[in-house]
Amino acid sequence: MSKSFIASLLALSSLLALSFIIWSPTVLSAVVSPGQIIANCAIDGTAAITFDDGPSMASIWTHELLDFLKEKNIKATFFINGDYRNCIVYMIMPTFHYQIVSLEKAFKKIIGLVPRYFRPPYGSYNEEVRNTIRSFGYTIVLWDIDVGDSVGNPVEYSIEKYKSASGPPSSHITVNHDSEQTTCEQIGPQGIQHFLDKGFKLMTVAECVGETDSSLWYQYISTPNDRDETWTCSVI
Repeated sequence: MSKSFIASLLALSSLLALSFIIWSPTVLSAVVSPGQIIANCAIDGTAAITFDDGPSMASIWTHELLDFLKEKNIKATFFINGDYRNCIVYMIMPTFHYQIVSLEKAFKKIIGLVPRYFRPPYGSYNEEVRNTIRSFGYTIVLWDIDVGDSVGNPVEYSIEKYKSASGPPSSHITVNHDSEQTTCEQIGPQGIQHFLDKGFKLMTVAECVGETDSSLWYQYISTPNDRDETWTCSVI
């Protein structure tokens, strides 16, 4: 797995060819706004396949999923959990504000990017959380299809969510979890194929809400720092 591919994962997108440039973090998207809540795509016949809580514990599962996406030339969106495997920040930190600051610091150092899109854990938020997310310039991304892969449902249950979804011109944002081996090896690939068979055009979340300028998928774009001894995670 190339470094650029792993960087793309952490950047919340499976795009490979991303040119790192300096971009002012004050530049705002014309399509989405801070604090806005997105639960579906805005373009008819499109779908955004999203994955939460990765990379997988074994790492290889997520890498296999990324290889599948690359082979199919499909874009997906990944929301990285900063608390996973004790990476970046512990969720017992005293404030949500501090957690976001820690995550942004890590993103800037490791990949030279700060994304514009944010998914609150479990899709849960209140006005205080939303206001904090808004103050950091993030758009909130939820979903309209939860495949139920993270709560012990059988693979067939999750795949049925894709099979029974309304086809184009409907649009969808699905939530999956690449922390699960069965999602990376079965649910993700098979679900994606069912959506392709239905005729959906698969896009990133940013694309499916109409943001065609990829430089506006991020609030901050620069060059990553050199790897150092802090780029590690504790194994639980």
